[in-house]
Amino acid sequence: MASFDENGSSEYARLIAKAEAAVDALRDSYKDQLRQDIDQMFAVWGKLEDGADRRQVMDEIYAIAHNVKGQGGSFGYDFVTALGSSLCRFLRAAPICSDEDLNIVHAHMEALALAVSEDMSGDGGAKGRKILHDLSAMTGYPIDGSAIEG
Repeated sequence: MASFDENGSSEYARLIAKAEAAVDALRDSYKDQLRQDIDQMFAVWGKLEDGADRRQVMDEIYAIAHNVKGQGGSFGYDFVTALGSSLCRFLRAAPICSDEDLNIVHAHMEALALAVSEDMSGDGGAKGRKILHDLSAMTGYPIDGSAIEG
């Protein structure tokens, strides 16, 4: 009986390489989608100027942030996932949207826009850690890229 030999090993390596190439191809697509999601968040935010109901606007932003949070880590954007997770957590915990609440939501959106414009993949580096620290201070709960919750 044949064991997992050179032929099996090379087939495995070929399959891994093929999967990695597919993820790399999707990464560019993800970055484009992320830009669109962030643009959509800001468009929804603009409804506030037209007098839209704050809670309804926050619900729409939550839906977009939930998608952002769910996809980032799959493509090497753990910082983006941490931001999306923090924003979702905050929006779930804020039944009434005060002006201060809105400022915290907007700070998350600005951080996401920065992550996109500077292509902050991985954990976001020192700048990303500083942003997460600042958002943590604003929200009052820890935000840690390694402890992303649903």
